[in-house]
Amino acid sequence: MEYKYNGIILGKRDLGETDRMYIIYTLEAGKIWAVGKGTRKPAARLAGSLESLTESEIFISKNRGRGNITGAIATNCFPSLKSNFSFLESAFRAIGILEKLITDQEKDERIYVLLSGYLKMMNKAAGEGDEEKKDILTAGLIFKLLDFSGYRMSFDACVGCRNKIIPGRNYFSAPLGGVVCPECFSGKGETRVSDGCVKMVRIILANKMENLGKLKVPSNDIKNAQLIISEQVKWIVN
Repeated sequence: MEYKYNGIILGKRDLGETDRMYIIYTLEAGKIWAVGKGTRKPAARLAGSLESLTESEIFISKNRGRGNITGAIATNCFPSLKSNFSFLESAFRAIGILEKLITDQEKDERIYVLLSGYLKMMNKAAGEGDEEKKDILTAGLIFKLLDFSGYRMSFDACVGCRNKIIPGRNYFSAPLGGVVCPECFSGKGETRVSDGCVKMVRIILANKMENLGKLKVPSNDIKNAQLIISEQVKWIVN
């Protein structure tokens, strides 16, 4: 039986001498795996539509197992993103985090729309050479992905005493999943979090992906957010 999917190619792995295994995030079924027969051959017809970070209509024949790709039509190749190494590196790093957080065949249309929107905005920003926007968009994707995956972090109230976070000397706790006020600070692995970073994350969680391109954030606050992402993901996957 053949199935049609709207999918984004997350990655690929060589299989045998001429085949590849593709990891695809689909609108219809979440993350799936499928084999592309002969796609490593120089003149392979399907290979171009199955490049990593390509959005395609994909046809998969399934009897048992993961299925074989029988056809693919690229709907968005994101050429500016793929031709800018810095943007491409950030996108692949984000995809790596996505793969760690989601399990196979768990449909979530929000994640598909989020990822598609991220790639479109990154493609536009790459064409403009906007490095600052690249970092904001990537941080936005990951914070929202954590939220959708059930790991929403608290940046409004202290995760210790539940009092409202006020500007000042606050901290982030990965095990507790949010900001800790000075009174609840224990000194056991918390990370200093800037007021600007707290404000940035609040805006990210309250807005759609397409609105994040308008954000202007100082570089030190972006770096603070990147550190928090790293610590939270490390705590989740370890």
